[in-house]
Amino acid sequence: MVQEFKESETFKTPGIDPIFDLYVAYGYVESLVRGGAKEITLTPKGISYSLQTDIPEEEFRRGLTDALEEMLALHVALARHSPREGGKLVSDADFSAGANINNVYWDSIPRNLKKAKERLEAGKLPHDTVTMPITLMPSAGKYMPKHFGAQGGNPIKVDLLNYALAWVGFHYYTPYVKYTKGDTTWVHIYQIAPAEEVDMISLLSLKDLKMALPHYYENSLDFLTNRRLALLYHLLHSESIGALEAFTKREFMIRSYTLEKSGNNQAVRSFGEEEIGRLMDFLYELKRRDFYHTVRFIEGLLRETTEGALAMIDAIMNERPEGFYTAINLGWKKGVIPSQEIITTLGEIINET
Repeated sequence: MVQEFKESETFKTPGIDPIFDLYVAYGYVESLVRGGAKEITLTPKGISYSLQTDIPEEEFRRGLTDALEEMLALHVALARHSPREGGKLVSDADFSAGANINNVYWDSIPRNLKKAKERLEAGKLPHDTVTMPITLMPSAGKYMPKHFGAQGGNPIKVDLLNYALAWVGFHYYTPYVKYTKGDTTWVHIYQIAPAEEVDMISLLSLKDLKMALPHYYENSLDFLTNRRLALLYHLLHSESIGALEAFTKREFMIRSYTLEKSGNNQAVRSFGEEEIGRLMDFLYELKRRDFYHTVRFIEGLLRETTEGALAMIDAIMNERPEGFYTAINLGWKKGVIPSQEIITTLGEIINET
């Protein structure tokens, strides 16, 4: 049911690409909240999204300016002048070196965001066009097959306003895991997409998933090269029980994709869509009953038998209860023993399947 507002304003994303448009939508959410919105409804409309809220466009602009100012302040605080990059300002913020494998963007994205902020402060909407990075739209790069998007010298361009909104949405609402070993870096990006109308409380709980953990991990955790295992690890160690509870029984899809850089070679890898609700329900229920042993058991599977961890994910996501038996047996052989409470809970889940 569409929520009704006494005085409402409607915003729409540009309809360019489902992944990019959702980042833009989340950028609107953050900007509207900062602009003083008390009600927001996000509704999927094909590949685009509409947002209904209770504040006017002027307050939205103020909120977007505030978000960009905070992001750029973080960039400066974390920044280092890199001689290898010609003295450019580079930081570990996700819109600089954090989630971009192409070093061309490490300095240019913050500069573009600064330009957008300055235009907004001058009372203008930023309409310049800039190049779309594959972090925000994996089909935009030359590293994808031709039928997925532009190639080589024909990069996709986007207006600066939607570009800025998309980076705000990515920065505040999108979990990712970055893992480096040797000269290879993987960035697993997890975009959580609503399949139905979503209210403001559910939207804000997404921020817990983004903010709960650092995004960098020690290079001994080789299972983090796999996007599914990296997601399980991220959610396992997230303290966002509130977010998990808010999402329980809601329809959310996770779009995940991996950016990989090995030496000078860059590529988009292993794109997939999965229903995240099942995984979140599962982790929530286990953590609720036996938090300590849940973390210990699942992390043990990840570290000692990735085959067992993948079997458990398959059991959860695809409702294949035999995967639980496989996971327990493989874990047992490696000394990873579940508690009695975990076994009881798994038994109940199997009986409900």
